[in-house]
Amino acid sequence: MKNDRIEALPDQRILSVFFTAGYPRLSDTTTILSALEASGVNMVEIGFPFSDPVADGPTIQRSNDRAIRSGMNLKLLFEQLATMRSTITVPVLLMGYLNPALQYGFERFVEDTARVGVDALIIPDLPFSEYQRRYAPAYKAHRVLPVFLVTARTPPERILEFDAEEPAFIYVVSSEATTGGSAEITEESESFFQRLSEMKLRSKLIVGFGVSDRKSFEVVTRHTHGAIIGSAFLRAIDGAEVGTEPDESTLIDLQTRVKEFVLQFR
Repeated sequence: MKNDRIEALPDQRILSVFFTAGYPRLSDTTTILSALEASGVNMVEIGFPFSDPVADGPTIQRSNDRAIRSGMNLKLLFEQLATMRSTITVPVLLMGYLNPALQYGFERFVEDTARVGVDALIIPDLPFSEYQRRYAPAYKAHRVLPVFLVTARTPPERILEFDAEEPAFIYVVSSEATTGGSAEITEESESFFQRLSEMKLRSKLIVGFGVSDRKSFEVVTRHTHGAIIGSAFLRAIDGAEVGTEPDESTLIDLQTRVKEFVLQFR
């Protein structure tokens, strides 16, 4: 499958930012999305919250808990994103765990993902064999791209299988720790990135886990096409009281925090 927005991504220094829908406040989702595009990011990943995000560190876990307590769910998220393509031009992905998608109804989930203009899905706990056997038809029917995660332990033949599925990109996990951990990118990590680059895959390689500042961004993009920043961004935009509705001053403050965060990478 081809996707024009994904195809238009640059070949280097792709900056993708992750945030949790409904965080810091329930109504902040579209404000943050618009501010990220205006600040010059190349791609946005929106996390749909889950009560047990096992691969995520404390920052993302906390944002999930806060969003859920505020009332965020998939139905509301799709309502919030219903008109985003009237103003948003960058690729937008949804990222989250399989359980909420199954509770929603997987076919309906993918259909609504496509309907609102989301380009791809990242579901880390969806096994590749299950994707191929049960879920790929829904992706392909609605022209939603998958994303597959690889680590230093992923066999090369499996990486080639991922690449053959024409994903939006291959998500390169820089560390086997949870998200939001140490930002240190080791020589071993760099060697892993280089090995992936030498495979000459058709898919872009975008690094996540442990990228939090300009230095780590520069390191990981030496051998890959880009990086994803999540926990560090969530920490930067925190500060709103749970349950409060934004007025003009809080909206301006949030937009300023987004802009200042993105500028350090540009």
